Amino acid sequence: MISGAVSSFASRTGPRQFVKFCIVGATSTIIDFGLLNLLKFHLGLPILLAATCSFLVAVCNGFYWNRRWTFRAGDGDARKQYPKFLATNLVGYLLNVSIMTLALIVASQLKLTTVDRPAAEIVSLIVTGAGKHQFSPLAVNAAKAAATVVVTAWNFTASKLWTFKK
Repeated sequence: MISGAVSSFASRTGPRQFVKFCIVGATSTIIDFGLLNLLKFHLGLPILLAATCSFLVAVCNGFYWNRRWTFRAGDGDARKQYPKFLATNLVGYLLNVSIMTLALIVASQLKLTTVDRPAAEIVSLIVTGAGKHQFSPLAVNAAKAAATVVVTAWNFTASKLWTFKK
């Protein structure tokens, strides 16, 4: 009975697409996290610049694989699909940066980080990069993980209902 329910669920287009979307998202997330850490902690870029660069590379990966594999939208016009995909991912990016910033502010207020500053100063540290070494890798990656959960739900819904809608 359970295997029949699982089989029935897995045979539906929506859940199957969501699983594929999550697999593609996992590869994009690995690229995003890896590049963010490389740019922030090894090359010393400000968080905002590092997050922007890692995001753009991850979006290109996501577009390619979601178009070809997840939504099988290769017959659509990529010149129309990519701007839509980029737009939905830009909204996702804004959500991502906002949630990361909020998470770092909350972590600071709860004394979970060594950064003990008012929220406005934390925002300034993040945007300007003035406090490059203020946030530990654990704090930055925990904030990124929290943002990823929300952004995944947004990106899948927008991709399915708008970007790759047949």
